[in-house]
Order: sequence, then C-alpha cells, then structure tokens
Amino acid sequence: MRTKLYNMKDTNQVQEALESKAKKELQKVVDDFTDALAQLDSTYLQATSYVMKESRSTDALVFTYVRPSNLDYILHEMLVDAYLKPMVHKKTQELLNKLELI
Repeated sequence: MRTKLYNMKDTNQVQEALESKAKKELQKVVDDFTDALAQLDSTYLQATSYVMKESRSTDALVFTYVRPSNLDYILHEMLVDAYLKPMVHKKTQELLNKLELI
C-alpha cells in the first residue's frame, strides 16, 4: 500500500483510488447476492423477471418486469448511491489516521 501511495501524484488520485475500492466492495455485495439468485435459478426455475415492491401495502411503489440481466446494475447503483460517500469518508479517515496526519 505504501508504494501505491508514493506513486500517486495528488490527493485526487488517492480519492479516486478510495472510491474505486469502495465501488469494488459494493460490487462484491451485489455479486454475492446475484450468485445466490443464480443458484436458486439453477435449482428451481430460471426467472424471466422480478417484481420488486417497496412493501406489501397496496399503495407501495412497485417496479415490474426487472430483468435478471439488469438486476446487477440496479443493485450496484442503489448501493453506490446509498453508501459510496460514507464509505469513502470512513476510508479517508482511516488512511489519515494511519498516516498520522490528523
């Protein structure tokens, strides 16, 4: 890690590296979930689409016909929107603490 940090020319590259690492971490969550769905598909049936509901209430938001091929993208973007900024913030703080800059 130290050699990677020394090779980075500015803080923007460090920021980009932290964002990339966080996105890969989020993609692993998505991959684990979609792998489990693939296992269900191979065991029981091949899903052609998913209906996603906010809740079981009659006035819940519903997303119909979510194709399995799009689920990976949808889930990844959802997680990036929800977690990327706090993850990068935490990873930045951890890095600064390791470098004893704060």
